[in-house]
Amino acid sequence: MGLSASQARLLTITARLTSNEYESQQISNAKMRLATQSEAASQEYIKALNTTQLQLMTYDAQGSAITTPLTANALYQYSDLKNQYALVNTSGQVLISNGDAQNFENSQNLDEFLACYGITKEFKSPTLEENALKLSSNSTDTYPDGTPIGGVNDYYEEWINAINELKSTGMYENENGDVITADDETYQLEKISAFDAYNSALAAYDEILIKYNANLVDDGVVTEYLDKLSAAKATYSNYTTYDQWIKSKLAYVETTNASGNTVKQFSELYKNAEKYYEVLADYNAEAENLGCESLEDTYVYSDESKAQWYTNLWYRLNGSSSDKSAMGQYATNYAILDSKLASSSQWIQDSLKQGSISLEKAGYEPSTNVIKDMDNPLSVTLKGISWTSTMYSSCSDFTEVEDESAIARAEAEYTRKNNEIDAKDTKYENQIKALDTEHNALQTEYEAVQTAMSKNIERSFKTFNG
Repeated sequence: MGLSASQARLLTITARLTSNEYESQQISNAKMRLATQSEAASQEYIKALNTTQLQLMTYDAQGSAITTPLTANALYQYSDLKNQYALVNTSGQVLISNGDAQNFENSQNLDEFLACYGITKEFKSPTLEENALKLSSNSTDTYPDGTPIGGVNDYYEEWINAINELKSTGMYENENGDVITADDETYQLEKISAFDAYNSALAAYDEILIKYNANLVDDGVVTEYLDKLSAAKATYSNYTTYDQWIKSKLAYVETTNASGNTVKQFSELYKNAEKYYEVLADYNAEAENLGCESLEDTYVYSDESKAQWYTNLWYRLNGSSSDKSAMGQYATNYAILDSKLASSSQWIQDSLKQGSISLEKAGYEPSTNVIKDMDNPLSVTLKGISWTSTMYSSCSDFTEVEDESAIARAEAEYTRKNNEIDAKDTKYENQIKALDTEHNALQTEYEAVQTAMSKNIERSFKTFNG
């Protein structure tokens, strides 16, 4: 081999050795990165091993404990022997399902709301049930076969609305188109006038009674003056209170009889209201005969436990009234929970732990509900119900267990990553071995070429020296 050729070969080998060493360094760096990735995968797996999941504990009909992942759906699902909870957002609104919201929005009172869940009242007698239905039904309502129920609820509402309109505005147009007016000054003046008329009638009666005792007049005259006194007393009784005066003004309309005289007669508004009070009187009489001491004694629910559960919910959404309140009407006390969030155990767990939602627990102490208006006994103020804020960590029916699904997912991911790392590591090892083999071969060749060059140079010097 010529000297120049040997030198060229040495340069080629040197370049290849340098490249070889660089590739080896790069592969070593890659193996170090694999070690870092392996450590990260191990940390993620260890973190997953420490993951817990909230569980809700309930009891079956036999009293055996059952645990399920905690979700809003599981929390709100009615079950006997189960504590009742509500999720509340930061605005203080209870989060409910779309189904519960629809039932509440479509119900004007507690009975209608309970009926949405198949809960009905079972009265202690058919008469009580019939009259209760009449009191809660309108005059146009019918049974499924078309037979009129005989409802009187709209008659009562029309009567009450007329009273409130006359009291609040001072005016009301009756069925004849006559405008009735009312104000406190007129009331006081008319009251004084009615009182004077009563005293005058009483004085006249006393005077005629003296004459009667002296045999100066007969029974017919006394009866005439007694009738006048009774009429004056009845008129004055309409002024006992301002409300009573308002009612008396609505109870009559003026008509013209056959003789052309103006006469007073009961208004249709009042006669319809009387129908309501007649049914109410029958209802109360029947309840008294059965020994019922309160409205709640007149019936039982078809499912008492379930009825209390949804009565508690009504109370939380609507307030204490069994009729739809303004708060319930305008939906200020609740918000609809997205169905995907309602079924997510991760969402409720994260939200409770982060404080974006809080927890309230229902409580109930047996108590007789208060009738708000004796004229409307089916409307009551609910008593004994409470909703109290509580920490989820203090709830005995909430438990934390290892999240097996999260652990399984983490284990699978850990195994996958390790397999990838092992495959890459094996590939890098093979590449290093190939580079080492090549390096050794190049080093041997380098030394051989270098030796050959040295001998060549030495022979050249001997030739020139000889």
